[in-house]
Parts: sequence; C-alpha cells; structure tokens
Amino acid sequence: MINARGSHPAGPAKSDGPAQTGPSGAKAGSTEQASKGAQMQDRIARRAYELYEQRERRDGWALKDWLNAERQLAVATSRR
Repeated sequence: MINARGSHPAGPAKSDGPAQTGPSGAKAGSTEQASKGAQMQDRIARRAYELYEQRERRDGWALKDWLNAERQLAVATSRR
C-alpha cells in the first residue's frame, strides 16, 4: 500500500523534527535499529561458522561458537 506521500508505509522514515511514529506506533528509528541488529546477527553467524570450520566442522559446539563470536565482535567493535 502506498501512503499519501507516495512511499511505502513500512519503509524508513526521515524526519527533521521530533521522532515520528509509523502506522504501527513504533518510532521511526526502530527500523534502522532493527536493520543494525540484523546486520550484527549476520556478522556473528558468519564468525561462528568460521570457528566451526576451524574445528574441522565437528558438531556439538554451536552455542560455544556463537558466544565466542559475539564476544570477539564486541571486543573488535569497542576498539573502534
């Protein structure tokens, strides 16, 4: 559905003023935050898979790989 401004209502909202709310009542920035969260989860998943491959693809360590990947990326992000 297209709104009166010609854009999709679920698309990113831009505002020069105070935070706007979308049709669902969520703040406009929540879409951007969700996108960043999805990007971070993708990075964690890729790093966890690298750790899995380093162990020659031995099963049983998925949670440990995920947590190690989270920790490694958190440290790398905090150093920026």
